[in-house]
Amino acid sequence: MPDGIQIDTEQVGEFAKGMRADADSGYASAADRGALLHGHGVVFGANIPGDTVFAAKQRYAQALENTEANLRAYHQMAIIFAQVAESIARDFANVDMSSAAAQRRIDALVDGAIAQANQVMDDEGLA
Repeated sequence: MPDGIQIDTEQVGEFAKGMRADADSGYASAADRGALLHGHGVVFGANIPGDTVFAAKQRYAQALENTEANLRAYHQMAIIFAQVAESIARDFANVDMSSAAAQRRIDALVDGAIAQANQVMDDEGLA
C-alpha cells in the first residue's frame, strides 16, 4: 500500500454532498440572516447616556462584525472544500488509487484547497 492519502471516493462523494449543502444553504443563509438582522446597527441603550453603554455597544458591534466575517469565510471555505471533494469523487472514482500519480494528484488538490481556505482566512483577517 503506498504512502500518502488513501481515498474512498464514495465517502468523499458523500462528504462533498454534505459540504455543498452547508455551503449552499447553511453558511450562506446564516451569513445573509446575520447581515439582515444587524444591518441597522446596535440600537440597545440608545437613550442611555454614558461611556459604559457606549463601550458595550462598540464591543457588541465588533462581536457582530467578527461573527459575520467568520460566517462569510466559512461559507467560502465550504465551497472550496465541496469543490475539491466533488472533483476527487468524480475524477478518481475509476482510477487505481494505489498509483503514485493518483496519490500525488490528490495531494495537490487537497493542498490547493487548504491554501485557498487559508487565503480566505487571511483576506477576512481571521488568521
